[in-house]
Amino acid sequence: MVPVETLRSLACLAGVPADHLKAVAAITDEREFKTGEVLWREGEPVRSMYIVRQGEIDVTYHLQGGRQCVVDTVVGGEITGWSALVEPYKHTATCVARAAGRALLVEAAGLRELCEKDAVLGYRLLIQVSRTLSSRLQGARLQLAATG
Repeated sequence: MVPVETLRSLACLAGVPADHLKAVAAITDEREFKTGEVLWREGEPVRSMYIVRQGEIDVTYHLQGGRQCVVDTVVGGEITGWSALVEPYKHTATCVARAAGRALLVEAAGLRELCEKDAVLGYRLLIQVSRTLSSRLQGARLQLAATG
């Protein structure tokens, strides 16, 4: 569990009432990660959505021939693991820590349950997930253009 004040300071949860933040705080933990650490691999079940506090996390896609392509780098204040909210609840990319840091881990099943009960929370997270998906799509598009 993290303090509600920690969540209140995050842009992705701006406008969410304090009592709802308390419920999110109850299913959130904080963890550190090390440079080069694989946080998860594409295809694995999603256990948590990450909100990066410090450090950098590369989002990579595996391409034919065993190549990997970095399509985005997640930094402080941004989310990754958006698949926690979207069926089939499996990671669509591999995430590797580019720089050591720490993140808030919001338990996936609990978060989905809260979003079902709280339309304001669900809407705020939907906006953040939409922004994240848009950014990743643009990153993938740029990578495809660069590789011809």
